[in-house]
Amino acid sequence: MKKKLLQVLLNKNLITLKNYNEVKELSLKRSCSEEQIILHDTKVDVFELIEILDKDFNIPYIDLESICVKDEAFNLISKEVANKYSLIPFYDMNNEVHVAFSNPFEVRVIDELKFITNRKVKVFFALESHISEVIKNCYGKQIVNVAVEEMKKEYMLEDKQKNEEVHSVFSSENAPVIRITNSLLKQAVDAEASDIHLEPFKHFAIIRMRVDGILSEINQIPSNVYKSLCTRLKIMANMDIATKLVPLDGKITENIDGIDYDFRVSSLPTMYGEKIVIRVLYKVERFINLDSLGFSSDKVNLLRDILKLSHGMILVAGPTGSGKSTTLYALLNEINSKCKNIITIEDPIEYNMPRVNQVNVNNKAGLTFSNGLRSILRQDPDVIMIGEIRDEETAHIAVRASITGHLVLSTLHTNGATASISRLIDMGIPSYLVADSLVVVLAQRLVRRLCSYCKTEYNITHDKFEHLGFKRGEKTYKASGCNKCNETGYKGRTVIYELLKLDGNHKSIIARSGISDELWNYCNEKKSNPFMESCRASVLNGVTSIQEFENATYSYNIK
Repeated sequence: MKKKLLQVLLNKNLITLKNYNEVKELSLKRSCSEEQIILHDTKVDVFELIEILDKDFNIPYIDLESICVKDEAFNLISKEVANKYSLIPFYDMNNEVHVAFSNPFEVRVIDELKFITNRKVKVFFALESHISEVIKNCYGKQIVNVAVEEMKKEYMLEDKQKNEEVHSVFSSENAPVIRITNSLLKQAVDAEASDIHLEPFKHFAIIRMRVDGILSEINQIPSNVYKSLCTRLKIMANMDIATKLVPLDGKITENIDGIDYDFRVSSLPTMYGEKIVIRVLYKVERFINLDSLGFSSDKVNLLRDILKLSHGMILVAGPTGSGKSTTLYALLNEINSKCKNIITIEDPIEYNMPRVNQVNVNNKAGLTFSNGLRSILRQDPDVIMIGEIRDEETAHIAVRASITGHLVLSTLHTNGATASISRLIDMGIPSYLVADSLVVVLAQRLVRRLCSYCKTEYNITHDKFEHLGFKRGEKTYKASGCNKCNETGYKGRTVIYELLKLDGNHKSIIARSGISDELWNYCNEKKSNPFMESCRASVLNGVTSIQEFENATYSYNIK
């Protein structure tokens, strides 16, 4: 007689007789199997359940978080079937497919999979939450591939029905090009990508996404399909589809899984068509906590104390993509209150903040940083945030605003904190005004975080990293790769930084001699948490790897 899971659990005293009877009743009431009730509703310890499934039923457990599901496996079964039965195929070889089930006792489903795949099915057990996450991560590319194949068929009919192309491709919400577009946007959000790149070449177009600062290719599509995709994106972004020879900008707002996301679209004419880059703008609520950005607690407290000042200038410095805007918004959120008039001028506005008056630069209309800043000063502001100090005129107005009773926050494209002082003076700001206005400079970079699920210990066994301050025998961590991090070994990013708070000596030296060896020497002595020290601490604490340390500090060291 075939063993029943419910009876085995009772015999091993893992459930009570009362639980046993309850499962029996629920099974009849819901018209479902006892196993389904046990695996979804009862509170049997998951480790004991895994052991019983393995020893008593020969159903091994697979940890989907620690493996990489291959395309050739999940392409055997459609997303609809995977969702319907809560299963995922994860390995395919020698006419046998390995499938993880949240309920591995459904014989009818197993038989159906044998018919669908035309393969033997080896059954594994996996947690339902893990299966759901893998389904979400794996099937985006499949949606694009299926839709591309459908569009190829559309174009094969084009010779016979040329006038029907636009109608067939864009006629309904289920049209292939619309499914491709929606899938790309959803993939980007699910992967927490910052940008989507669509790049046309002679016979095909490449689709890439930037995740944690690294670009990776996710798909290739034929050139004729890309043209329709390009047109669809331009329509969604309210861009002129007839204009293809000049750069254009637009914006898409799309609801994904119940949340509204903004996508900033930019097109650039290239040799083989329009290259499109889509910036994903996440809601500011994700970044508003200054404590979560990666700064040490003492530096967070220092920044909060500085933000209590009624006037002065706070600069965040770093190259493009170093998280300067995110830090500015976090600082603004710390001082955002009913009793402060906060006005920003940005190009463009990246995140909408409640209770903050945000102004978007419009150069065509004559609303530049400098012109907008002059108007802002007539609006009785307490705090002014300038997206970036780009020119001498803006720098002059910002500095003068900061010494006339306003707290000014802005960014500069410089490699370090000390370089920001010289940049202001190079822009024509008198050194005595720089000394009077500047309060603190925070220079930063972003490094990738090691995936907490798969990072492994790594003991330094040689002197290769001695120049970075690491000694032989020190324990660090390195990237491995798992399903959670898409085999990269990294998940998310954190900040490394140096913070320079100007004291009386700084100001005296700047006012007296401007840029000088005396200033550089004193700044280097007084820098709080320089880059190297900050990054080294992150490596030793297992936050990032030595490889990320080298990449992040290389340009800083050779400047």
